[in-house]
Amino acid sequence: MMSVRIELCDRLPERAQFDAVLGAYYKTIVERMAAFGVDIEPEAAQSAAAEFWENAAGYLPPNGALAIARGTSAQIVGCGMLKRLDNQTGELKRLFVMDAARGTGAGRRLVEIRIAAARDLGFKRLVADTLVSNVEMRRLYPKLGFVEVGAPLDTTSYRDHPALRPHMLFFAMDLSDR
Repeated sequence: MMSVRIELCDRLPERAQFDAVLGAYYKTIVERMAAFGVDIEPEAAQSAAAEFWENAAGYLPPNGALAIARGTSAQIVGCGMLKRLDNQTGELKRLFVMDAARGTGAGRRLVEIRIAAARDLGFKRLVADTLVSNVEMRRLYPKLGFVEVGAPLDTTSYRDHPALRPHMLFFAMDLSDR
């Protein structure tokens, strides 16, 4: 089994290597959206990656955190991001682990390191959304203390992608008493 190291970035990772992970993440998301019948443009994955790089500074302190998973040869095999929604609330974004690193606990550790980063940034609440077809996240979030929220939350994906709203689930974690 692959050995995976999780780290928080103090600067953005090397773009070509990180784009490989982002590309795989967006390809998976586009496939899941298409399975719901959401009309997706063929270049959606590329435009989403470009949007990340345009706004990447928002995923570094003091506004957020970028966590990466590195495999045995230091290649990036996973990622997860934390974004400031307001002074009290952070949003977990873009958790993804490449196939070669699945089953190593990397996904769980990528969430845990971002929870710790959210506390360090002074957030009192964390929110996340996922597609109903993402059974991995639907199982993982509750194990880590998140509670599924029945009503929609004002997450980035909820605001930016109205066509996905019927296919989304929302989770929240109170950090104020932990």
